[in-house]
Amino acid sequence: MLSLIRRAYRKVRFLARAVGSKSNKNNESPLRRLLQDASNFGEAGAAIPAEGELQWATQPYATQRSQEPSPYVDPKETTVILFPGQGSQRVGMGRNLQEVPAAKELYELASSIVGWDVGRVCREGPAEELDRRCQTAVVVTALGALEMARDTRPAAVERARAAAGFSLGEITALVFADALSFESALRLVELRTAAMEAAARERTGGMLTVWLAPDAKLKELLARARDRARSPDLPEPVCLIANYLFPGCKVLAGDEQALKFVEAEGRKWGVKRSARVRVSGAFHSPLMARAEEAVREAVNMCSVREPRLPVTSCVDARAARSVAGVKRRLVRLTTSPVRWEQVLHVLYARPPDTPQPLTLALGPGGALRSTLKLVNARAWDSSIQIDV
Repeated sequence: MLSLIRRAYRKVRFLARAVGSKSNKNNESPLRRLLQDASNFGEAGAAIPAEGELQWATQPYATQRSQEPSPYVDPKETTVILFPGQGSQRVGMGRNLQEVPAAKELYELASSIVGWDVGRVCREGPAEELDRRCQTAVVVTALGALEMARDTRPAAVERARAAAGFSLGEITALVFADALSFESALRLVELRTAAMEAAARERTGGMLTVWLAPDAKLKELLARARDRARSPDLPEPVCLIANYLFPGCKVLAGDEQALKFVEAEGRKWGVKRSARVRVSGAFHSPLMARAEEAVREAVNMCSVREPRLPVTSCVDARAARSVAGVKRRLVRLTTSPVRWEQVLHVLYARPPDTPQPLTLALGPGGALRSTLKLVNARAWDSSIQIDV
């Protein structure tokens, strides 16, 4: 099937790639060009697939939908699939997928869409290039991990009843759920990457992981950090929670001055230790507001369908079930905090005598399963890592 997809999209012209060009025309800012280009996001020259069998055959993760309501199924007979986010990348990822034909075709198809060799960058790097292109690389590699799971545990994938993704991984989960086509997701991710990088260049920021004591006063610390960072050049500093990972661990995002205060003085408010996140900006914070504008225009032009299974969003820890709900959360994913701990509670909170579903934690990286253990040990007992 994926061979048919490659031929169908071989001549696809990737409009969003032009977003990142180095044109200096009219001295426009990168974000201004992104906003202008995003309005043409849906005009990449690819014909809309016909309804029926042709549409099913040309989408890697499309599934014919049943009109019958799903009967109750024992949790032990169901699967939850978790998709990784930005930061899980590493040079060499995907090497375990070279013996999976469907995964190899995915890399080739992705390369023909985005215009650069996705497989090579994943397997060989260099690290600098992988970090710059990590969003697309992680999406494709995670879907490759899904193809490996189809080969090794086909029944488990077939029994999937819910999915979720950490930040960027939510877009990958929506591809699996047939809400986004593979091509649309890649084009959206490439534009999102360029928009976030442009926003980061316009205002310097970063991210900081903090491990907290049980009696930590994080709210007071963040307020004090903003106060100390305030200046005539920075009248409204930002410093807030960007990721809720697990009890006692959060990721902060904001202006550099505020984050440096947290690093230097955080122990007074209950920070046990801290570590910088290797990113170029203050993602999932108001500093990405300009990037969100570009993403909103692009999402509005995207063809989105109702997910064929619930995708619990890390924006609000609720399942996205409608087209409007999917689009709204895709936009908010740029600036909203990642409520991953809350997502895991929604997926796995149940009485002690109720069994947990099987969980497939997809690579790259093993952070999803490690985090699950710290939030719900019983769910972790029923989880499997798909390493790539």
